[in-house]
Amino acid sequence: MDTTAIDTLRSFLSEDNLNVHNPQVYSPNAIRSLYYSAESRNQLGKLESRMLSTLIGLFGSLSVDPLSTLVYRVPLASHLVRVSKPRSHWSFVLKVGKFKQQSGMTLSDSDRFWLLRAELATARTLISAARPEGFSDNLGRAISRARVHYRCIRRHSYHPEVHVPYLQTLVDSGSAEVAAADLAFALRTHQICHMRLLAVLYRLIVKFGGELSVKAQACILSALWTRIHHAERPHSSFESGNDEYSRTPRKALDAPILAHGLSTALLGPYNLAASGIYSYVPKQQLAAVFCPMRPLTQRWTALILLALFNAPQAVTNGSSLQRCTVGSERSFTASFWEVIYGLATLERMFMGPFTLHGKQTAPIDDIRGTARALLQTWSRIVESPLVSHEAACGISASFFRIGGRGGDALVIDGCRTMCDHRGIWPQDLLEGRDLNTDFMVAQYIAASVRIHGVQSSSVLRVVNAFSPDSKRQWQVFDVAVEELAGSDPRLAYALHAAAIQSGKDIASNVTHTLVLSLLKQGYLEDAIRVLTQNQFSEKQLETVLASMARRIQRDRLGYRSDITQPIVHQLLSMYKSHSPSERFRRHFEQLLLVLCQNGKGRQMLRVVSFVMQTSPMYFKPMFFSRLCTVLLRHKQFRGAGTVAAIIAGSHPITSHRLRLLVTSAATRARVSRAQKLTRIHLAPSGRRCHGWNLDSTSSPQKTRGGSMPRNLSSHLCESPYHGLALEQVMQELVSLGRTFAARRLFVRSVPTLTPKRCTTLGNILLHGVSCQPKPRNGRLVRKLLVLVEELVKRHAFRPDRVTVNIIVKTMINWRSVVDNVRLRVLFDQLVRGGYPAADHSPQRPPFGTPPTPSPGSLGLSKLTPSISFERHARPLYKMFIKAFYLRHDIEAARRIIWILKVEEQKDAIVKEKRWRGKSKGRIKASRVSGRGLEGGCTL
Repeated sequence: MDTTAIDTLRSFLSEDNLNVHNPQVYSPNAIRSLYYSAESRNQLGKLESRMLSTLIGLFGSLSVDPLSTLVYRVPLASHLVRVSKPRSHWSFVLKVGKFKQQSGMTLSDSDRFWLLRAELATARTLISAARPEGFSDNLGRAISRARVHYRCIRRHSYHPEVHVPYLQTLVDSGSAEVAAADLAFALRTHQICHMRLLAVLYRLIVKFGGELSVKAQACILSALWTRIHHAERPHSSFESGNDEYSRTPRKALDAPILAHGLSTALLGPYNLAASGIYSYVPKQQLAAVFCPMRPLTQRWTALILLALFNAPQAVTNGSSLQRCTVGSERSFTASFWEVIYGLATLERMFMGPFTLHGKQTAPIDDIRGTARALLQTWSRIVESPLVSHEAACGISASFFRIGGRGGDALVIDGCRTMCDHRGIWPQDLLEGRDLNTDFMVAQYIAASVRIHGVQSSSVLRVVNAFSPDSKRQWQVFDVAVEELAGSDPRLAYALHAAAIQSGKDIASNVTHTLVLSLLKQGYLEDAIRVLTQNQFSEKQLETVLASMARRIQRDRLGYRSDITQPIVHQLLSMYKSHSPSERFRRHFEQLLLVLCQNGKGRQMLRVVSFVMQTSPMYFKPMFFSRLCTVLLRHKQFRGAGTVAAIIAGSHPITSHRLRLLVTSAATRARVSRAQKLTRIHLAPSGRRCHGWNLDSTSSPQKTRGGSMPRNLSSHLCESPYHGLALEQVMQELVSLGRTFAARRLFVRSVPTLTPKRCTTLGNILLHGVSCQPKPRNGRLVRKLLVLVEELVKRHAFRPDRVTVNIIVKTMINWRSVVDNVRLRVLFDQLVRGGYPAADHSPQRPPFGTPPTPSPGSLGLSKLTPSISFERHARPLYKMFIKAFYLRHDIEAARRIIWILKVEEQKDAIVKEKRWRGKSKGRIKASRVSGRGLEGGCTL
């Protein structure tokens, strides 16, 4: 019995293959072939347990993303040739695993991990298919087998790749009870809890929170209490006043920050920022919300609120949140927890720009009802000594923000009244408060502006009553303007103008944010007005100018030409003495081009000259070509000539090319001043500096200094020289794009031409038609075929192999109709017409396609049988190779490459024989005539 396959497989899977200098490397296809061969011969029993584990790991690693991190790695995976598109090998994993179990071998943890992933892949396929027949039974069996492997390895590793795919599959399949039990075990067992595992927990609660049994709810809550109670964290940092970080927070508090910090501190992973935020809320009381002594419904409601805030991409609506926040009287702990996470979830709904009458993420009535219910709950617990002043200010700021974005004046007025009565709002003008107080006042101002509009007197009255300190007033205005800029930049602009008018200074970074928001919403005039009235740093100015360039280019038809004049003055003043930074170069070039298109070409040339004086190599040559093209498109010939003159020293080659371009455009437009500026003269019809000397004793020859005149065709028709002269003239006309002139010259010269010369000139004309940019595809093919038919009928044109190549090239470029299948048919048809194809023949073409009917034939049988490899076959084969590669048919392209190589070798042999024959003929002729060494050498 043949043992080659099993011996090769054993050699590859052995430990010696890892340590040798030149290890064996195989492709996945080769490994599969070796496995199939060994399996068909019943030779897998010769593989040891470790080899089978390695084989399972190899097949498993080939089925997952190569960039993913895995807990069980296979060293031999580096000895496999990676393919661009990996395919699934889970069936091989299941086969090898089943054989190992049937052989009485023990499955290792890595084996069970890969078998678990294979069963999960099967289950996910069934979930996505959603077939009614046998769907539940097959899915249940796959999940049951996966559960067996998971429960054998779940205690040994906390890696998310072990737990998360299994739990996600359970949640997707609707097995909520089983998912809750296994998830509780993972939370209880492993001290390190990955964020992906917590995301599965939040998704399970959001999706099946109201359907889980009491037993499943108690199991999850017990696991969370175990983590909160026994987690090892530095408790000294939780005590208020012991941590310097907690006494001076770096950011003002609000409900989302409190909720995020509380979630991180309770469930991990621990970080210093969470401990600093956590010190402003009562640790022991809020942690006890999951205490088993509490009612189950209260603990479960708290967990639902936690999940609604933290669930990634959860579909959270106001009605579901309202059911969790409206109920009977609760304890202080449950109420405080409810307020924090209820407000944080509402703010997640209002993330980003929001308009009351625009597109909303949730019904506005449900959001308003939930906010009012939370405000009532907050009013009952705000006077508790356990609520710090910082937390009270942050929660009040969130109420103001939600009321303003939701358009609910009752929430804003109710929260302001409560703050006044409970002492949260500053009463004493000289009373020292922290950053949170300023943040709360700023949120109140922003909410009032959203409801009542910008009323300068009311806003100033609130700010002056808050604090007489000008620095604190500026800080309040900064926060209010920044808050409004994210959702309603027009209101932020009005508030910014009111603050500037009253003598309040706004920070440059806030103004910078406001300008960017105005540009993003399309308010270019307001953004330019703010830009001219404020001072920015160079980095901020570059960011603003880049954003303005994008906005002007996008909406340039909707603005007046004089609106960009302040930007021009800003550029002239900025870069008069120094050049912009290198990272701003691309945006700077775009801004200059956009302003040139907007009618500011002369001023932009001054900016370019300033920059070139300080940094001659700052701009790239491509920019000057684009700038010159824009100027010529807007008939600014003198400006385009100035560009060519500016770069004469730094980029001489580009300058010369631009001078030619400017002179040619100016000549066509009959602008003489631009010709004098560039000091180059071109004739009106020339794109190239070529001339033609027509002499009565010689054929036309190209000379520099002039261009081909337009009446050259009629002149040649009257002259007696037509052969090579007509061919050169038609080639020049075709290269200049003057196909109609070439056709007229051909028609006038046909009566005096030989048939061979007529075919050559006709092919030149057909080539010019096929290279035209318009029309394309089907229209170009039809136009070319009609022209061929006309030339054959009226002008005695005889198509040859070159004509076939031109027609085939045009058909190949029609990619929407001529796909790789039709391309194979076309190539086989050419082989049947006599083109060489290595070992293939007309009866056995390379691709084996059936013969096409006569209407699709190219008429190859009417052509001469002689085929030149250099002139006919090689160009045709290269066209087909490129076409097959563009259609991603690599196999067909490689087959034609092989044919081309074989034919090149044959052609080289023929050329060598011909050369030897000619050499022998010359030697024999020299011997007969008596010349050469043998006949004429005397001493």
